[in-house]
Amino acid sequence: MDEKLIKKIRSAEIICVGTELLMGHTLNTNAGYIARELAELGIPSYRQTVIGDNVDRLLLQIKESASRSDLVILTGGLGPTTDDLTMETAAKAAGLPMAFHEESYRALTKIFERFGRVMTENNMKQAVLPYPAEILPNTNGTAPGAMFDCPAPNDEDPQHAASLILLPGPPSEVVPMFTLSVRPILEELAPFRFRTAYVHLIGIGESAAETRVKDLIDAQINPTIAPYASEGECMFRVTQRIDTDQDPDLLTPMLDELKIRFGEHIYEIGTRSMKEVAYDLLLAGGKTISFAESCTSGMVSSELGDIPGASRVFTGSVISYDNRIKRDVLGVSDEILSSYGAVSEECALAMAQGCRDLMKTDIAVSITGIAGPEGGSDEKPVGLVYMAISDSEGTSVQKMQAVGNRMRVRRVTTLQVFNMIRKRLL
Repeated sequence: MDEKLIKKIRSAEIICVGTELLMGHTLNTNAGYIARELAELGIPSYRQTVIGDNVDRLLLQIKESASRSDLVILTGGLGPTTDDLTMETAAKAAGLPMAFHEESYRALTKIFERFGRVMTENNMKQAVLPYPAEILPNTNGTAPGAMFDCPAPNDEDPQHAASLILLPGPPSEVVPMFTLSVRPILEELAPFRFRTAYVHLIGIGESAAETRVKDLIDAQINPTIAPYASEGECMFRVTQRIDTDQDPDLLTPMLDELKIRFGEHIYEIGTRSMKEVAYDLLLAGGKTISFAESCTSGMVSSELGDIPGASRVFTGSVISYDNRIKRDVLGVSDEILSSYGAVSEECALAMAQGCRDLMKTDIAVSITGIAGPEGGSDEKPVGLVYMAISDSEGTSVQKMQAVGNRMRVRRVTTLQVFNMIRKRLL
């Protein structure tokens, strides 16, 4: 590692490179991930910039960012194609030559050999890297990353130099490279250490939640409290700054106070999502589950299936949009469908019972509703949803009136289904 990198980082910023990001064709998740990591490390991050695949604009941005920040993290543009120019441009900004890196070349050849593919000539550019630099191996792709200093004098410090960290674009490569190679270095360079806890709430809106702790927020110094909201739930980030190893634990007393103020609205103090909490409870209880989905159209099943190891609890599901499927597969009677309709408490109960009988699972959950934008009426408006859960203790139903567009109705319903499972298992 360049000796100049051994310094405390007082400020950082993020540059994400790619015309596809500017055009909105690719969602920029890297900026969010890196920003969260920097916050956890106690490194202040003040700016995020997206630059297209243009050498002149990128060179200008790197120099500008380096002149005002101690650390500049770039993602994207490290691949083998002609528009992947980040590494060369950053080296130019730092005044460094590009040189062949034997170790990276060997890693490249091994990757192509493992997949039985011939390495094309343009892939060779990924083994030509700034010199001198700390090269970051890529365990999930072909493009290595790099760390090096970029001289960038400013009015306050004529000797100022920023540390540049270059990471690939695909999130599946960014996360392991940052975790394995970058984070251990930055942990030593952060001006402070932070302890952070995330308090996840459901059943209370962001405004109401913030009102309950307004006195704490107004008086906050250390730890700090920051509210966040997402579809159907909200969260507080509670962070204590630690200057020395002798600093007292201020985080636990604050969390205890939040538990008193929010009680059963808290479903997690940690990093797990609602579906992960529900999954862990199913796994701990040795329970299997199945779903009968109508308006969510498999979204609940898909969300659970995203969790590694889901097959240990998840048996299967029935997507039952059409009444024929509700009747012929799930056993919902013609009388229920004609008298009460597919969107009804009675239909939801029958769907859950029929699903549990069909799948032979410990628990079955059904969802039926009107996601919109059409299909609603005065009696049954858009956003009306019935969710039923069936297990050995019986079958119960929950009615919900969601607001928003079709996707929001489905997402909020999915969240509430996992909350229903959580509460049942508790």
